[in-house]
Amino acid sequence: MDVKGRVLVVDDNRTSRLIAGKALEQIGCAWEEAEDGAAALARLDGGEVDLVLLDVEMPGMDGLEVMRRLRANPRHRDLPVLIVSGHDGGMDLVAQAIQLGAEDFLSKPFDAMLFKARVLSCIEKRKLRRVELDYLQEIGRLTEAAQVMEGGKFHPAALKLDTVAARPDALGRLAGIFMEMAHQVYDREIGLRNKIRTLKGGALLLVQGLLWGLVLPLSVLIYRENDLTLGVSFWTNIIAGLICCAWALSMGKSLRVTKAEMVFLLQWALIFGLSSVILFEAAGRVTGIALSIVMALQGFAVFAIAALKRIEAPSLRRFAGLGVGLIGVLALLLVRDPDAGVNNWAWLMVAMLVPLLYGMIDILLAVKHPATLDPVVSSGLVLLLSGLMILPVALLQGHWFTVGPGMATTDMLIALAGFCIGVCTVLYILLIAMAGAVFASQSAYAITVSGIAWSVVLLGEALTIWTLVTLVTIVVGLVLVGPKREAGDIEVEFHRRVRT
Repeated sequence: MDVKGRVLVVDDNRTSRLIAGKALEQIGCAWEEAEDGAAALARLDGGEVDLVLLDVEMPGMDGLEVMRRLRANPRHRDLPVLIVSGHDGGMDLVAQAIQLGAEDFLSKPFDAMLFKARVLSCIEKRKLRRVELDYLQEIGRLTEAAQVMEGGKFHPAALKLDTVAARPDALGRLAGIFMEMAHQVYDREIGLRNKIRTLKGGALLLVQGLLWGLVLPLSVLIYRENDLTLGVSFWTNIIAGLICCAWALSMGKSLRVTKAEMVFLLQWALIFGLSSVILFEAAGRVTGIALSIVMALQGFAVFAIAALKRIEAPSLRRFAGLGVGLIGVLALLLVRDPDAGVNNWAWLMVAMLVPLLYGMIDILLAVKHPATLDPVVSSGLVLLLSGLMILPVALLQGHWFTVGPGMATTDMLIALAGFCIGVCTVLYILLIAMAGAVFASQSAYAITVSGIAWSVVLLGEALTIWTLVTLVTIVVGLVLVGPKREAGDIEVEFHRRVRT
C-alpha cells in the first residue's frame, strides 16, 4: 500500500502515542514517535516528515516552545503541525499554538472521521507547499539566469536551467525558450568573434607573409654579395633581436625572464638558428621562386604534427584545405624552370628542411609559449640567443665579418632582412595566439605568393602561367583551412536593448 505521508507523533504519554499511531496506520500513514519536545526537534533535524502531531502540554519543553523553535528554523518553518489537546482547560494553550502557526487542533480522544480529514488535509497542504516552493525556487533560477545574461558576460552552461527546462509545464517551456534564446545569442557572438578573428588573423597573416616573403629573395641577393652564410645568419638574427628588444623597452617591457622561460627560449633559439643557416645556404643554390615554393610545406608539416598531438581538431575541411595547398606546392615544383641551373633536387630537398623546422617552431610556440611572456620580449631574446649560438661556429668556419658604419649594399640588405625577421617573429606569435597553430602555419602559403612576387621584382625571375594557376590553388587551400574555432567554454556578452 502506498504511504500517504510520514507523521511524527510527539506526546509524553506512551499510550496516547500508540493510539495516534494506530489511527495513522488505518488511514495509510507511516509514523514515528517522540516522548518530548527535545526528542522531537532532534528527530526533525535528522530528516523530513509531512506532519507533526504535537501535544501542547508536556513536561520540560512544552508544545508552545516546540512551535516557537520550529517557526524560528527556516528548514521547518512551513512544516504543518496539528496540536493535540487532552481537555478543554488547555484551549488557551491551543489558541496560542495556532497563533504561533499550528494548522489546527485535535481533541483527545480522537474522532476517527475528523482525525482522518485533518491529518490528510495537512499532509496534502504540505505536498502542495513543497510543489509551490519548488516552483518558486525554479522561478528564482530563471530570474537569476536572466540577471546573469543582463549583467554582461555569460555562458549558456552557467545559466543552470537544464532541470527547469525539463519540467513538462509552462515554466519548463518558458525555461526552454529562454535557453534557446541564450544559445542563439551565444552562437551569434561566437560566429561574430570567429569572423573578426578571421579578418584579424588574415590581416596578420598577409602582413607576415609579405615581409617574410621579402626575406627569401633578399637571402638570394645577400648570397650573391656575401657567401659567408654563418656570418650572415649571425648578423641578421642579432639585428632582428636588437630591433625587437628596443621595441619592447620602448613599450616599458622588462627583458628579465624566469628560468623556465629561458629554457623555452633556448629550445626555440636552437631550432631557429639552424633554420637560419639552412635558409641562407639554400638561397645560393635555388632560385627565389623555388625557395618560396618549398616554404609552403610548413602548413602541411604543422597540420600533421598538430593532428597527431591533438593540438587542434583535424576537421575534414581543414584537411582538404591543406591537401589542396600541398597539391599546389608540388605542382609549382614540377613546373619550375629546369634550365635555371640552380634548382637541382638535392638542394631543393635541403631547402625543404627550412619549412619543416619552422613547423616545429610553430608547434613549440602554440604549446609552450608562456602566457606571461610578452611576444616582443620573447622574439627579441630568442633572436639574440640564436645569433649567439651561431657565432662560435661562424668564427671556427672563418665566416666572421663586420657590418661597417658605411653601410655597404650587403650591410643594408642584411639590416633589411633582420628588420623583416624581427617584425615577422612578433607577428607570428600573435597570429598563433589569435588563430591557432594550423592557421598560423598557413602564412607559409602567403610567404610563397609574396616570395614569388618579390623574386620577380627583385631578382627578375620569370613567372609562367602554370605558376599563376598553382598559386590560385594554394590560395584556395588557405581559405579552406581558416582559423581555429572558438573554444566552447568562453563567455560572451549580452547587451540589453533599452526601449524608449
